[in-house]
Amino acid sequence: MSKWKWVLVSLGIAVVFGGLYLWFFGIQTFFALYSRKIGLEVPIVKSAPVELRDLEISRGQGERLSFKGVEFEVPWNDVDEKKSRVVGGWALIVFRSGNSIILCVTPPKDFMNDMFRNKIASPELFAGLYGSDVLQSDYALQKAIFETTPSEINLLTPAKRASGLSSVLLIKAIMPPTTDWAIYNVKSTNFRGFQLGDPRRRPKKMSIDLHGDDVEIEINIDQVPPGPTPAITQSEINRIIQSAHQTSVAQPILTVNPA
Repeated sequence: MSKWKWVLVSLGIAVVFGGLYLWFFGIQTFFALYSRKIGLEVPIVKSAPVELRDLEISRGQGERLSFKGVEFEVPWNDVDEKKSRVVGGWALIVFRSGNSIILCVTPPKDFMNDMFRNKIASPELFAGLYGSDVLQSDYALQKAIFETTPSEINLLTPAKRASGLSSVLLIKAIMPPTTDWAIYNVKSTNFRGFQLGDPRRRPKKMSIDLHGDDVEIEINIDQVPPGPTPAITQSEINRIIQSAHQTSVAQPILTVNPA
């Protein structure tokens, strides 16, 4: 066989095998590469929830914050009430240290209802991927989203599932209001949920999502860059989580009292 015939035969074989590969694995390859690209750009996409090991609770002097029927303690006593304010359904709590908290209190299933109402995703997408039980609560839905990682998409993943998981990873990428990649399972007597961000790395933003039977709490923490203000510690975050509870009065105003 001449050299050119050998080249043409080789090219023909390559085209045939390339076509077969694209036919059977093309969609999976696209979504596998795409999901890993998302993971590189937003590292938290590659993280799954792990158990929180540091359960120490700060006992420092603090203040008790109440808003819309929810109350918790912060281990700091420098709330700037003049700068703190309520905007719509959110409360902005500013501390004289420069740190701040944005607090949102919502009814159960507010997360999924908002997502479906704005057509970010459909209930059918999640039910098809994880089963109908995932739609029973925001906690179950967030848990499924946070546990989904790019490693679940490979050449053997059915094309429809690969497409659906890629959509979930996109949602996961835009969900966390944090600049860190850690996700922790957290729980208390009254709530269960997630902590986003590892305070040991002093991220600028961290977040706590707490889910109860009748209420859900989102606490977004913004801390100042390294300097004279000490970094927020895990024990201080634990104080917030463990002290959170519902109250009998659900006023849409922010109140600050000594803890």
